Amino acid sequence: MYVSQTHTKFLGYWRLSDVVYVPDEVDENEGMRLDIDHISYEELLALGEGIGTVSTGLSQEVIIARLRQRKYSRSATGSSAVEEYVEEDELGKLNCEHEYHVCCIREWLEKKTWCSICKKTALAPIESNPHQQ
Repeated sequence: MYVSQTHTKFLGYWRLSDVVYVPDEVDENEGMRLDIDHISYEELLALGEGIGTVSTGLSQEVIIARLRQRKYSRSATGSSAVEEYVEEDELGKLNCEHEYHVCCIREWLEKKTWCSICKKTALAPIESNPHQQ
């Protein structure tokens, strides 16, 4: 149920302000929720240290096993070559066919498992990777 206290008319539309949401059910986890708007910076740092970090990326072993690599060659790519690569740069190719400098994509894959351009899964398991030799 929504309760609105004020309405403001603008050109062509109404703006609702001070909208309050009143849940229909009791929140069983209300006592576990943190009010981070009223926590000091030091308390937030301590909270972060207590919670720790979660790795959502891939291990070095998985990246090495699955990442297809090649040396960049202007002659192999034709005249529409990407200007950010120079001859003999080491490139890593993802399953979606997007290519990055090997050092950059390895660092990215240690944190994320998807392509930063198209958001598809970066490296499929070896058994389902159609490009793996």
